[in-house]
Amino acid sequence: PGAVKPETSPPVLSALLAAAVVLAWCAAALALDQPLFTVQRSRLLMTLGAADGELLVNGQWWLIVTPQFLHVHFLHMLFNAACLGIVGAALERRHGGGSLTFVVLVGGSSGQIASVLAYPGLVSSGASQALMALCAAALVLLPRHPVRLFPLAVVVIQAALDLYVADRIKAGHGAGFLAGLLLAWPSVRFARRLSGRSASVTGAANGPR
Repeated sequence: PGAVKPETSPPVLSALLAAAVVLAWCAAALALDQPLFTVQRSRLLMTLGAADGELLVNGQWWLIVTPQFLHVHFLHMLFNAACLGIVGAALERRHGGGSLTFVVLVGGSSGQIASVLAYPGLVSSGASQALMALCAAALVLLPRHPVRLFPLAVVVIQAALDLYVADRIKAGHGAGFLAGLLLAWPSVRFARRLSGRSASVTGAANGPR
């Protein structure tokens, strides 16, 4: 009782997540008077929630979450939003929204922390860390799913881009991927526990009066 039945959970949260990334881009462009279809300036994004090492040292820990919705490059934002929607929908349908939320928030935040620690002088932003966590979890939890090759392709593309741009796998991306591997099965248990509690509350509310 309380387990999420395979392929029965509608992918509402994954759609909202992808939409939030796109809407955050539009809002940032309008708020900062930046171009809508090209590049936004990293330092200006710090006024909206992007982070660097100094801000986290000063105790603004919510900045491990907010940068995940902000991006510098338009095409990078679209890639992340689309992939979060596709991979997230597959995971959410199979294991529920609780699993998706757990992996994205915890895995993405782990990647953000690793990125800021590795490059404290740089501005940290983007959903790539969360996407790497989500893809890693999907590789573990959806081994026979029709979409199973898509998260692998995303990881390969991201790794290739990292090697091309930085000659190494970026710390945030590597940490996000590792977090996703470690969080995969715990996220399912979290979703089942959350579903069980919801069912208990619903049952109590609908019980004899």
